[in-house]
Amino acid sequence: MSDSSFNFQTVTADPAWKIGIVKSKWNHEIVNMLASEVVKHLEVSGIKLIEICEVPGSWELIAGAQKLISKCDLIIPLGVVIRGETTHYELISETVTQGLMDLMIKNDKPVIMGLLATENEEQALKRANPDQLNKGKEFAQSALEILALRNN
Repeated sequence: MSDSSFNFQTVTADPAWKIGIVKSKWNHEIVNMLASEVVKHLEVSGIKLIEICEVPGSWELIAGAQKLISKCDLIIPLGVVIRGETTHYELISETVTQGLMDLMIKNDKPVIMGLLATENEEQALKRANPDQLNKGKEFAQSALEILALRNN
């Protein structure tokens, strides 16, 4: 069961909505759990058009999102950055967040914040696990709600 306080709302998905998912290969086991839950929730909600792009790491999520944004209604970048012994964690998480926000504003299309930035692998696994926090489902729900809002 989820510890999340996310308030899920019923959204009627437009079957014409096309969602782009950009997956980082770094921390692939965790990212694949997130992606699986995103796709599952989108498909159950009626989304049929999903395009998936894989990139080497979280840094490249911006380039992958940029590639898909012109042909999709919304982008969900998925990556995991885990704190280590250096400032690399801060540099990547802050820069990727800023880059994705800039891309969203420049293209006037929603980009869901699907980058997990955690202190350790245990926290990342808890957030990705469908039986725990299930952030993948939350990312998909956020996508559906923002598309519904934009199309009202």
